[in-house]
Amino acid sequence: MLLWCAQLSRDHARENSNTSPGEHTSRCIIGVMRTHRPRHGEQYDLFGCCLCAFCLALAVVNRVTDEQFPLLIDVFFAHVVEYIANSQEGERSTRREAVSHIKRFMKWCKQNDITDITMVRQGEIESFIHWPVTMGGRSRRPGWSTMRNRLGYLRRAYKAARELGYEIIDPTIDVVVLFDRTVEANLCTDEDIKRLRDGAPLELFDVSWASVEVLAEAGGTNGEIRSVRVADVDLEEGVVRFAGNARVDERINPLTEWGVMVLRERIANLGTDDFVVTNGDGHQCSEATISQMFKHIANYANLGSKGFNINSVRGWRARAIYEETGRIQDAALFLGNRSLDSTSLLIGLEWRESA
Repeated sequence: MLLWCAQLSRDHARENSNTSPGEHTSRCIIGVMRTHRPRHGEQYDLFGCCLCAFCLALAVVNRVTDEQFPLLIDVFFAHVVEYIANSQEGERSTRREAVSHIKRFMKWCKQNDITDITMVRQGEIESFIHWPVTMGGRSRRPGWSTMRNRLGYLRRAYKAARELGYEIIDPTIDVVVLFDRTVEANLCTDEDIKRLRDGAPLELFDVSWASVEVLAEAGGTNGEIRSVRVADVDLEEGVVRFAGNARVDERINPLTEWGVMVLRERIANLGTDDFVVTNGDGHQCSEATISQMFKHIANYANLGSKGFNINSVRGWRARAIYEETGRIQDAALFLGNRSLDSTSLLIGLEWRESA
């Protein structure tokens, strides 16, 4: 009962953003005491005493809750940011990126007079995700990847809050970032692939870098590439197993001849449980690190200005499979996609019109 009333008091306090729940409760107590204080010659009745005792207990509950689980935006996110920064989940660069997006959300909240975390609802999350990006003094609509990153890091923030013991509604649960279907597929050509392979020569970079290109040509996503172990590679058959994830299905895909050559050198001195692609410390990479490795290869191949990414390579191979078999389903199986629509977007095909 006390906890319910404490929450009710906090809800009323939020109607005035300048009043904290604890201050609001104190004012309530003073009001109750004034209303029920005895007049001249009277004494407190039992009801009045119980009511005052109840209000005092309510104040204690609110004070303890305010101290342990502050809900003011600045204090709340300060705790969350500190927790994420000091956690061991993900690489340090990923944690820094999460902290950067959370601080940007704090700035957005201040601009929109949001002072309490419980004032954040699904509408506020969606507004922030579509908040324009400012570059060179000009504002533009955020790209699909930026919106997806914003949502992902806010979800990480609310997850951290739950791990800290907060019991608040997560407004990010029902938010969806839809892929912009007006964006044309940015596929590599055969010549681009040749240049990318030349951009990761085995004698110049660690073979791990070339392995990123190899596994992308085999249809792996960033998340799958980082998770491939030596045991998943069969050089005799020339295939690699991708474990899949929440977005794509598990599958076994063929390697290219160049890919077999690269992986043969890469895994020669590795154990079966070792990761094929690792960072500079020899540990498993994050998805962001996989993207950075690919960007370095593209820049060295003088293709950095084309904006290619892992999906540009995956789409190149999947498109070749579609052109060979004439079945978009075969391209979807190669990519691990459950949706033919998403497959058509990735390979740049208006398949419904051509069906």
